[in-house]
Order: sequence, then structure tokens, then C-alpha cells
Amino acid sequence: MIEYAVEDPATFIEELKGLLPVHYDELCVTKDFPLMPDYVAYGRLCVADMLKCVVARSDGELVGYAIFIVQPHLHYFTCKTAFEDIYFLRKDHRLGRTGIRLFQFAEQALRDAGVNRIIMHTKIHLDNSKLFEYLGYKFTDKLYTKLLSTEPS
Repeated sequence: MIEYAVEDPATFIEELKGLLPVHYDELCVTKDFPLMPDYVAYGRLCVADMLKCVVARSDGELVGYAIFIVQPHLHYFTCKTAFEDIYFLRKDHRLGRTGIRLFQFAEQALRDAGVNRIIMHTKIHLDNSKLFEYLGYKFTDKLYTKLLSTEPS
């Protein structure tokens, strides 16, 4: 049985650290930089009440997450926007409706937090467009990246 919840990242950070390398290996397009999350910055977002974390657990074990940065949009200040930072569901839990339910739960949690709009993205090589369209999202933007340097800042 999968259970979904909004959790403070401090409650699942160690579990998250165990899943992040799997997430990185599967989804990272530019492996020119090592996986090195800025946990201090995430902590600041959490203290500022700008981080919303939704988790999926199977028998208490973390199997998925959707993490959002929530703030008024810089172009539309009256539009409280949830910018998807990262989402992942372990491969052994991708059958059925687990992913759909994870996002539906996240949407309700964000709605309850007064969010007006959610902005999601998907990778080209593991395209989740059909999932997002099923959930009612509209295709609005394309995202491009360009690597200027592989030297750490």
C-alpha cells in the first residue's frame, strides 16, 4: 500500500540521500558535474516556508518524492507559483497509478497552501508529457541548456 504525505525534508533527508544517486544516474543529462545538492540552501527555503515536499511511501519506505519551490511569480506577483524542483518514483513503483496519485496528492497539498499555478518540466529522454497532459497540464514552454564550462564555480 502506497501512502502519500507532505513532509518536512528534515524527516526524510537521509532516505532522500539514498534515492538521489539512483535519480541522478537515470535522469541527469549532463554528468559533467557530480551530484552535490546544496542542503543549506534547501534549509533556507524550508525556513522561509518556500519548500513543499510530497513523498510516497510503501510500508513506510520512501519510494518517491515531488519537491516544489513555492513563491509569488516574479512576473505576476499575485500568482503564487509552485516551481517543480525535482520529482522521482522508483522504477519498481511506476506501474499502476502511483505516479498519478503522487502528483494528484501534491496538487491538492499545493492548492491547500494557496498555490495558484504549478510549473512542471520533463526530460526529453524520459518524457512524462503524457502524464502531465493526463493531469490537465498544458504544454507552454521549451527549455534549452548550454554548458559554458565544466569548471566548478
